[in-house]
Amino acid sequence: MNKIISLTHISALFLTLLFMVSCATLDTTRTGKQTILDKGITAWNRQNPEAALHYWSSLKNKKQREVYISYIDQYKKATKDLDDIVSSPPRKESQYLSAFNRLHKTYVSLPAVLKIPKPTAKKMSAMAAGRTRALLDKNKIDMARNIITQAEERYGKSKQTAPLLSEVEIVTEYKNKENQINSNLQQIRSTENFYDKIDGYERAVISIQKTRAELKEKAADEDLQENKAVSYADGRLKKKIQRVRLESRRTLRERQYSFKDRIGEEFARVPEGGKLGSMTLKETLAFQKEIKSNIETAYKEMEAFNRRYPSVIDSKMLRQVEKQKKTLDSKIAQVEREIRTARNIASRGKPVFPLMIGLFNPEKGGKKGNKKSRPAHLRGTIKKNSHYWWGMVSIPKDKLNDLVITMKDNRPIRVFGENTKSGTRIKNLNDLVNRSYKTGYSWPVLNAGSQLPSSKYYIVVPEGKNSKYEGETVIYSSFITRMR
Repeated sequence: MNKIISLTHISALFLTLLFMVSCATLDTTRTGKQTILDKGITAWNRQNPEAALHYWSSLKNKKQREVYISYIDQYKKATKDLDDIVSSPPRKESQYLSAFNRLHKTYVSLPAVLKIPKPTAKKMSAMAAGRTRALLDKNKIDMARNIITQAEERYGKSKQTAPLLSEVEIVTEYKNKENQINSNLQQIRSTENFYDKIDGYERAVISIQKTRAELKEKAADEDLQENKAVSYADGRLKKKIQRVRLESRRTLRERQYSFKDRIGEEFARVPEGGKLGSMTLKETLAFQKEIKSNIETAYKEMEAFNRRYPSVIDSKMLRQVEKQKKTLDSKIAQVEREIRTARNIASRGKPVFPLMIGLFNPEKGGKKGNKKSRPAHLRGTIKKNSHYWWGMVSIPKDKLNDLVITMKDNRPIRVFGENTKSGTRIKNLNDLVNRSYKTGYSWPVLNAGSQLPSSKYYIVVPEGKNSKYEGETVIYSSFITRMR
């Protein structure tokens, strides 16, 4: 029993001795609780990077030793370059920014546990602050924010970076608010209901004013309201308010002007589907009555609009619309009388629509001396015999206006100043088309006012290569001038 105990004691002593020998062997990489690597890191952070060389050159792992010694070399080279830049700064800001980025890339590539010594960190912070200032002054907010935030993370806070960080935050908020405003304006512009759109503009102005006041107060709290970047961002919001107001007023003006076009287009409206050329007299009168009613509705809407937005009223345009409505009302009455009282109206053929054309209802966009009326339309399908159409013109006696019939194909059109009675009188009538002035598929009747004694014209559409045909009739102030 005693022998067994003695052997146990001997084994324990042997194991203890073996552990002590192992520890003695590991002292080359660990001293107490801190490794040689850790001691090098401590020397770097408490003394300077070169102080770490004493420890890291003793690292047994070759690859690890080379990597950590290279950190010292990288730091020394970058710091020498930094000192050169400080002593002789680049003349161009773009060169300065490039130099900063190159140095910063080196310093951030070092392990985060290796602190940048204060003298170097102070110089890099100063360089970062200068580049941030230059970028902010050029309104390059994102680049400025990246530089100053990364500089503070790597080189620590400083008196130079703190106010710039505040300024970056404020101008970034300005930028984000402006983006939100732009997105809101896009939604407003796509609003279909006109009055909802105008209300949206008004709310947008109030919202921008409120946002601007809040951000100005925030900048004043940091004593940054006079800084160039902040002033620029605030100026953009100020201009945004002006632009939204202008956009709202332009939308209101366009709406006001649209009533004039809407009334003119309503007068020139054509029956839908296959009704053109096939309506009875009763249906034609009903259609004219509908046009008159729609014109009246549009005019009343314009009056209501003017009462709601008196500040945008264009009095000259308003007088033009009033005159236009009276003119169109009288033309509608003239057309209705013609339909109700004319004899043998069925023998004239199909009525074009609108039944009356003239420069009293001009096409939008024409210039003085080179205008044309909104067109009247005709279309159909010829199975055997020619088709006959008729319409009315309103041409002042002192005007040399031209009537022009333009087809979709080259079939030869004839125009007469009297009722052909569905072709039975054609032999006794003169074709009024001035064929020497024909252009393309357009057949002109020059000086139509003097050639149409009753202010009515009669068209003969012959057979063509295709059975279907389509065309329009227009009054030009001068067809020849327009075609030159």
